[in-house]
Amino acid sequence: MIEYRLRVSHWARGVTLRVTADARLEVVAPRRIGARTIARILGEHREWIAAALGEAQARHCRPAPPSVPLDVVLPAIRGHWTVTREPTQARGVRIRLGDNELVLAGQVSDAESCRRALRRWLVGLAWDHLLPWLENVSRRHGLPYGRCTVRLTRAQWGCCYRSGLITLSARLLFLPPLVVEYVLVHELCHTKEQNHSAAFWDLVARYCPEYTLRRTELRKLGKGVPDWVVER
Repeated sequence: MIEYRLRVSHWARGVTLRVTADARLEVVAPRRIGARTIARILGEHREWIAAALGEAQARHCRPAPPSVPLDVVLPAIRGHWTVTREPTQARGVRIRLGDNELVLAGQVSDAESCRRALRRWLVGLAWDHLLPWLENVSRRHGLPYGRCTVRLTRAQWGCCYRSGLITLSARLLFLPPLVVEYVLVHELCHTKEQNHSAAFWDLVARYCPEYTLRRTELRKLGKGVPDWVVER
């Protein structure tokens, strides 16, 4: 038997089936339609009802998209900004920097546009800080590399290619400085050893003796990066 909620409408000329946002079947029918007629119609549309309820249930159980943050804390560069929203007639959303404040201005009722603006700002900030940081670590340890780029990756913290190109994730800004330093050393060591062999880890230990502790911290703290950072 198919469960449903009956809604009698004085204006209905026939029976209408609809699946609500909370994954329930609603039958809209005129006053004089009997239960047998409704049961017959439900039977005729059994396959459609099952498919529609399945899709609605999947949507209902899907986690809600992350909200716009109230503040942004970046331990790597000891930064903390309060996020405020300023509605204007301008298209899209732009960020204006204040004293320890990020002002989202524009169509700020669109949460995803706000998150995109914050992600653009985050990547720009990572370019400004991570590239000089990597260059400093490279010179300090005598580990040259080709060039570096920054991306907002979902999983990897960094990657070193055989060409000498190093890619760093802007998510690193959410980690403590010592953990970021370990990631930079890790990727620079890959310019010498393109693997995770014993020789590679010996090289990492030479420049970061506490690498096992830092690696454990990375795995733990990496789970705390806010949901809004990476686009779903």
